[in-house]
Order: sequence, then C-alpha cells, then structure tokens
Amino acid sequence: MNKILMRTESIKRYFKGKNKTTFKAVDGISFTLHKGEVISFVGPNGAGKTTLIRSISGYLVPTSGKIEIMGLNLAKKLREARQKMGVVFGGDRGFYNSASAYDNLAFFARLLNVKEKDIKNNVLNALEIVNLLDVKDKYVGSFSKGMMQRLHIARGLVNQPEILMLDEPTAGLDVESVYTVRELIKNLKETGHGIILTSHDMADIETLADTIYLIGGGKLVFSGNTDQIKELAGVDANTSLEKAYLAIAPKLKRRL
Repeated sequence: MNKILMRTESIKRYFKGKNKTTFKAVDGISFTLHKGEVISFVGPNGAGKTTLIRSISGYLVPTSGKIEIMGLNLAKKLREARQKMGVVFGGDRGFYNSASAYDNLAFFARLLNVKEKDIKNNVLNALEIVNLLDVKDKYVGSFSKGMMQRLHIARGLVNQPEILMLDEPTAGLDVESVYTVRELIKNLKETGHGIILTSHDMADIETLADTIYLIGGGKLVFSGNTDQIKELAGVDANTSLEKAYLAIAPKLKRRL
C-alpha cells in the first residue's frame, strides 16, 4: 500500500440551530488518502460534503476528531499542514486578467510562502505540468475556459504539494477541454499526488476516482470503487455510475 498522505479519525462538525438544537453536519467520518490515489465524496445536497471538505482543508475547525496531513496534526500545525495541500477552485474568477499567467502564479506563490529563490522554478514547473508554458507571458484575460481551468490547477501546484483538492474541475468546459483536464488529473495521480475530487459530474468520478465515499446525513454510509457502488445499487456492471447513484440517492437523504 502506498504512503498515507491524509488520515482522518471520526471527524464531527456540529452547528447550533434554532431553539438550541444541534445540527450534525458531519458526524464521525473517517477516511485515508494514499499517495497516487484519487478519492471522491458523493452524496445529496446537505449530506455534509462541503462541511467535510472545508474541515479537512483547514478552513473550518471540526467540533471533534483528528485530521493528519502527512503526519502533521492539522489543528496544531495548521500553517505547516496547509502548505502541503493545494486547493483548486475552478471558474472564471481568482486571477488578475490584465496580468500574465506567470505573474499571476508568482503572486499566489508568494501568498503561499514559497521562498523567493524557488518561485521561478515552481511557477515554470506548474505551467509545464498543465501544458501552459508556451503562453506564460500572455494575459490571463485572453484565456479560454479550458485554459483558465488548467491555470487554476497550476495555481494549486505552485507550492509543490503532495495533496490536491479539486472542486468541480470540469464544470462549464467543452468536451475537448473536459478530456484534457481529466487526462491532466490522471497524470498527476501517476506522479504520486493524492487527489480529493468533488464534482457534480458523475462521469468525472467514474473516470477518475479509485475510491468513492457515499455520504448521507453527515455520516459515511459506504466506500468502494465504481464496481462496488454499482453492486450496492443492484445495477448491471455496464450501467453508468450516475444511474447507480440515482438508485442509491433516496437512502442517503438526511432525515429531518
């Protein structure tokens, strides 16, 4: 088994609701992420996926439980642990359109506390990985949606993390760009990155994820690969993951 990059133990995140009631957004979820592995969390709206992702990326403090990033306790060594992760949010925003791809990434490298002597090398390496090195001096405002998404991934790589969190990496892209981004993610996996993928596109998850975690009512309901999810759903192996999920989804909805 490959090296463990992230480990969580019984993560809980509760919120106080009206009339002093307690809402259990995440209720005792444990999982591991290994080097060279892609995992994905799947569940209906309100299942707890967003709260879980925000907790393991250091943006939200869990009520209880333990999160380790490459042996570092996230709660005790937040800054050091977060430097070992790259968090990638897609979309058209997040860059300075009137600046070049290189200058944008250099700016974010400094925000991520990359040493000044390493910035040039890190930025050029990141651009090469996402196949944007030849347009490094072009203004970002001239980029297509597909190029912009690859630049987002490059931004997540400038601090040379071993863990990448990819949120909706193919949303809004044309067919050719979707293929390009998926191939890029496969290559990142092959080079040893541990990747946490969130996507509403089940084809992304079916194509890329090694392990799928089904979340319902804040709890981990089941984990397995695509074939095991289809078996759980009671559908044929040739059925799409999307149809398999739709067969399971009613059982995952939070009971109010």
